[in-house]
Amino acid sequence: MPRNLLIMLVASIVVCSSTLHAAQALNDREAFAGLKTAKVIFDVRVPDQEKLIFNLNLINETHAGMLSQGVKPGMVVSFRGPGVKQLTTAIISEEARELIHELQKKGVRIEVCAVATRVFKVDNAAIIPEVKLVANVFNSLIGYQNKGYAMIAIN
Repeated sequence: MPRNLLIMLVASIVVCSSTLHAAQALNDREAFAGLKTAKVIFDVRVPDQEKLIFNLNLINETHAGMLSQGVKPGMVVSFRGPGVKQLTTAIISEEARELIHELQKKGVRIEVCAVATRVFKVDNAAIIPEVKLVANVFNSLIGYQNKGYAMIAIN
């Protein structure tokens, strides 16, 4: 076989195989193998609305991805740190609020830490009513992890 023809054949195989690889649907089957349900608590400490919206979208996408792969999600989103200010009626954007509503409709529990509201001088009455004010998110993290929830930190 002439050398140029061999080079073209090898190049065609490489291009076609990488195109086929890119066309394959991505999934998380290996991670979810054998699971019917999966529980997670997100420890959220985002400092601004942009990161809040980004991460609420990512949590929503994670929920949808689990369902599409046959895994029923059990999710809790716990807010703490100075970012609790982002959940006040004066600061939260309409987009973030809609994302919270969407997650809640899917059964996601969303809570905010009263220790953080005290430390960062946020009036509890200013927290949007859609989220559940809890005494201490550290207790939530401890309790849910002891109930088998995986913990994911979001900063």
